[in-house]
Amino acid sequence: YIDGRKNSGEIDRCLKKVAEGVEQFEDIWQKLHNAANTNQKEKYEADLKKEIKKLQRLRDQIKTWVASNEIKDKRQLVENRKLIETQMERFKIVERETKTKAYSKEGLGLAQKVDPAQREKEEVGTWLTNTIDTLNMQVDQFESEVESLSVQTRKKKGDKEKQDRIEELKKFIERHRYHIRMLETILRMLDNDSVQVEAIRKIKDDVEYYIDSSQDPDFEENEFLYDDLDLEDIPQSLVATSPPGHSHLEDEIFQQSSSTPTSTTSSSPIPPSPATCTTVRQLSPKLLKLLLCVQIFPSSTTAPSGPPSAPQPSLSEVSIPPSLGVCPLGPVPLSKDQVYQQAMQEQAWTHMPHPSDSERIRQYLMRNPCPTLPFHHQVPPPHSDTVEFYQRLSTETLFFIFYYLEGTKAQYLAAKALKKQSWRFHTKYMMWFQRHEEPKTITDEFEQGTYIYFDYEKWGQRKKEGFTFEYRYLEDRDLQ
Repeated sequence: YIDGRKNSGEIDRCLKKVAEGVEQFEDIWQKLHNAANTNQKEKYEADLKKEIKKLQRLRDQIKTWVASNEIKDKRQLVENRKLIETQMERFKIVERETKTKAYSKEGLGLAQKVDPAQREKEEVGTWLTNTIDTLNMQVDQFESEVESLSVQTRKKKGDKEKQDRIEELKKFIERHRYHIRMLETILRMLDNDSVQVEAIRKIKDDVEYYIDSSQDPDFEENEFLYDDLDLEDIPQSLVATSPPGHSHLEDEIFQQSSSTPTSTTSSSPIPPSPATCTTVRQLSPKLLKLLLCVQIFPSSTTAPSGPPSAPQPSLSEVSIPPSLGVCPLGPVPLSKDQVYQQAMQEQAWTHMPHPSDSERIRQYLMRNPCPTLPFHHQVPPPHSDTVEFYQRLSTETLFFIFYYLEGTKAQYLAAKALKKQSWRFHTKYMMWFQRHEEPKTITDEFEQGTYIYFDYEKWGQRKKEGFTFEYRYLEDRDLQ
């Protein structure tokens, strides 16, 4: 009990230091970005480095506690470790900018060297790695609790509540390991460039929802979570099929998916080809099971006695409908009518009607209505729902409407008024930017220069020098 209390006190002190360190880091970060000259920037960069070193030492201590079996509830520790790692990533950006001088050859050629696609791939890879680590950590916690409860149930037999909890934990462990296996497969596919980054981004919200809420009583899992990935685009690195009669075929296929493809045995007369091999690495569990009750292996029937017959084919042919997405012998080409129907379905999907499309625009209803004197305004001012009215409002008022009246006509009109005042919305940072001066560099993909932006977190306009505005993040729809 004394040791537990001592550990708890040390953890509390450590987490308090983390909170203070992150706050200090944030303060120096803001000063660095608002620094007026090079000397100030260098000073703040040195301060930032000292602060990140302190946070890294605290992170090492937290990692030791997370790995310990003595501490049961590790959620706060994991959250604080992630908080420190976020600051470490931010510091890496500053460090990169510091190492590249503004007017050096490297600095001038930086825009050409930075590959946005590679950066996105690295970001998604980092997310996958962190997610797998989090799932593994939760599995460790579940297994620790199962072990503890098992000891208690052995001492006190017939404790149904604890037995039910053990069964529940085992199910959690099984589902977690399934997701870990799938995410590790996707990570390998990402490294091999056999899956699109955008396809992985689509599953991000569902995976994070699973991690955060899988233990809630009302949690409903998305069974088709990984089906939207383009898993039917099988790469050339194919895995050879196992010989018939293998009792642990499914296990072997999963092992092969994480290792180099095995070749056929030396006695095989035919080398593996796309028609006789299939890559299981990219198949969803449902398709995997389907490919396993179908016979795609060499037939081994014994020839009847009598005169010699014609040689039998070495492989059995199978026919799988193209609607299943992946066939061992390749998908059957669609007819012209099917291609047309598929295109029409895609178009219909992107323009699905919303229930609100058939509703009339509702009048504004006050959340807390109260009686007002008759000489006060009883209705909104006339023409208050026009762009002309919004253009007469102050810029800060327009920002308030945009960020705090989300999903309303007022937000739409505020955005339209801001666009007329040459503000442009950045979809990555979710902030409005305006050119402070003519950009120093303009290409087909980005422009670079000094900008004014509205920081909705600190609620104020700020200046950013040397900012690269990538056009792919520009919200450029024409608001009618």
